[in-house]
Amino acid sequence: MARGVALPVLVVEDDPELRGTLVQLLQAQGIPTMAAGCGSEARQRLEEAEAGLILLDLGLPDVDGLELLVELKAQEDTPVVVLTGRSDIATVVEAMKRGADNFLVKPTEASQVLATVQKELSRHLLRRQMESQAARDKASGVRLPVGASRAMHQVRQLVERVAETDASVVLLGESGTGKGMIARLIHSLSRRRERPFLDVNCAALAPQLLESELFGHERGAFTDARERKLGLLEAAHGGTVFLDEVADMDLAVQSKLLKAIEDRRFRRLGGVREIQVDVRLIAATHRDLKQEVAAGRFRQDLYYRLNVFQITLPPLRERVEDIVPIAEAFIAELNPVLGRKVQGLSPEAVRILEAYSWPGNIRELRNVIERAMILARGELIRPEHLPREIRPQRAGESGPLSLAEVEAAHIRKVVEQCGGNLKKAAELLGIARSTLYEKLARYRILVPRS
Repeated sequence: MARGVALPVLVVEDDPELRGTLVQLLQAQGIPTMAAGCGSEARQRLEEAEAGLILLDLGLPDVDGLELLVELKAQEDTPVVVLTGRSDIATVVEAMKRGADNFLVKPTEASQVLATVQKELSRHLLRRQMESQAARDKASGVRLPVGASRAMHQVRQLVERVAETDASVVLLGESGTGKGMIARLIHSLSRRRERPFLDVNCAALAPQLLESELFGHERGAFTDARERKLGLLEAAHGGTVFLDEVADMDLAVQSKLLKAIEDRRFRRLGGVREIQVDVRLIAATHRDLKQEVAAGRFRQDLYYRLNVFQITLPPLRERVEDIVPIAEAFIAELNPVLGRKVQGLSPEAVRILEAYSWPGNIRELRNVIERAMILARGELIRPEHLPREIRPQRAGESGPLSLAEVEAAHIRKVVEQCGGNLKKAAELLGIARSTLYEKLARYRILVPRS
């Protein structure tokens, strides 16, 4: 996710008066700074701390500015804005050829300095986010959802069709059905694939924090706002923002999001300047959005704005034929991670997996497979490697339980094992914390005090 500017700007300027003015100008905008009066001092500052951007005067007393520029660009992945009092175009062109990201000709207006610095900081932040995201995609393997069922075939067709457009998408389905993976897949197949994909769980943040995460804030906007922070909508310009558990978004934040969608512009918290953005929105929820609208918990106008194209992901229990292929895909993925050489599932293990109801869906299946691979010492996952809660009862024990009873027993066991820590229990079950709360109430499960 996007974060506020944390790395300082290094101001390299031999004129102490101008150097002090530039430092004060940037600090007044909440941008941290470092300062150097010559090339050797600049090198020393960069050895002490990483810079987010370098303002480099080309007329330094101890080194040629253009040579220092080449040196800095060879060592650092840091944007450099050159400052020059030489108004000749040839010097500026040469600086750009040697790697400068932008330039300012002295004397210059304060507003122009700030605009240039903020533009290059934002550009650099987005580039780093894209590189980070590309690394995560390579590690996790963005791929088409596994499954031979007719339901998943239809999902794949819908994903491929909507990915070609810029339409907003709502993903519906129970927790753990893979909505996040589908959102990332839509982005990776779209024309926006080279731009950022940023996500936020709307159920995990308090309203003010969620508003700050989406729209950013200015320094001093609230008590802990010690510096300016870019919001997801701004940082994802040209890309995609994924709003997970969107039905849990506070009504006030919904109102501001709707306006941002309609106007394609917004203001940061505490800000006065409007910021124009171009992002695609993908929203997901395990709730029935129509019911949320009818109950007054979700704005109808925002629902229509987001729900241009809808994809419903079926629960795993409704596509039993996909359980084994998905489990085998997880085995292949986890073998190098866990240092195992598991080849597959025994016939008995297959029967157990296919008979279980999977209340946590794909996320729960992944957790079960990972646990089984840790326990397995041979080439196959066998029944004894699977959690007792998902295995059928042995002969002589009480009669068969209903799916609800099995689910309730499983949740009760996990909650007890976690000592009442519901966050940890939800993670082990592979479901959202809000879903766990609903099930605890439905099954009247008492939570032990941790």
